[in-house]
Amino acid sequence: MTNRIWVFMTYGSIVGIPAMASLFVLAHYLFPGIAYVFEALLALALITNFITGMREIYIVSKPIPDKLVVEPVSHVPAEATQRGQGKAVNIVISRFNPDRGIIEKKEYSVAADKYTSVLSALIKVKNYQDNTLSIRYSCGMGICGSCGMNVNGRPSLACETNLLKSAENGKVEVSPMLAHPVMKDLVTNFDDFFEKHKAVSPHIYKEDAGEKYGHGGISRQSREDLVKFLPFSYCIMCGLCLDACPVENTNPNFAGPQALSQVYRYAEDSRDGKGEKRIEMVNSKDGIWGCEFAGACSEVCPKGVDPASAIQLLKAKKIGQMLDPNYCQGEKSGADGI
Repeated sequence: MTNRIWVFMTYGSIVGIPAMASLFVLAHYLFPGIAYVFEALLALALITNFITGMREIYIVSKPIPDKLVVEPVSHVPAEATQRGQGKAVNIVISRFNPDRGIIEKKEYSVAADKYTSVLSALIKVKNYQDNTLSIRYSCGMGICGSCGMNVNGRPSLACETNLLKSAENGKVEVSPMLAHPVMKDLVTNFDDFFEKHKAVSPHIYKEDAGEKYGHGGISRQSREDLVKFLPFSYCIMCGLCLDACPVENTNPNFAGPQALSQVYRYAEDSRDGKGEKRIEMVNSKDGIWGCEFAGACSEVCPKGVDPASAIQLLKAKKIGQMLDPNYCQGEKSGADGI
């Protein structure tokens, strides 16, 4: 209440001075008998303005410090948490040091609410605490797949992982994916991943050149044709399935669950003309027969793709081909992993 009174007096006196002066001049010529009233009001406005000005200078204002002290952003005061600005969560980041060739663990503290994701917390760390931290991200909505990393040892998309729900005793551990070569901190190299994806021809193939280049109509599909491959077409190429796969982490020549699931996706597409050739491409011990069906790849997929099942279905299709009486074992097999 006291502060409101002082605000009223300050702004009232500032506005009142020219108003009282104008009324004093007007009354002096029109009503000389009552001009002294406006003169008294004008004097009161001037005195009030003087008092409030002195109070602002000597009482309210604080002296400017000689040296500016910046409090570390990593420190979250307890009172800030109580005011609802966030709960303090410690993030332990395994950071790869390319100069020394080692991984160092560094701990940071951030304030988080129930909506804070691991990615947004990492961005806070980079923006306000340590701008040398390297992370990769793009959409922040679980679509691009760029922010793949290990959160508490589980391959995850940082943008879709809630920080508070992942915290164990107020701490979250973040590390780079190990199935891909680490470049710096949480950024990994996907060159080999994309080469494996490219090697399986992940596109619809047409034998007829006229249909391939001159087709201007619509390739119609029945709902039954669509559901055969649709669940496997949601892959966003985040690479989490490779990081979870025990075979991929021990055999670098293994095609990997992502590429093999895409083989099945296009092999089941009724518009594709490659047919059995797709299965022959991965009919080897480094292809479909290298999968041990651990199922970890399907468990970590953020889009619900089931690479483990796709690989087993490819095996079943290959076995079905081999049981066909017209199948020529000598010309087409190459299944030395059976």
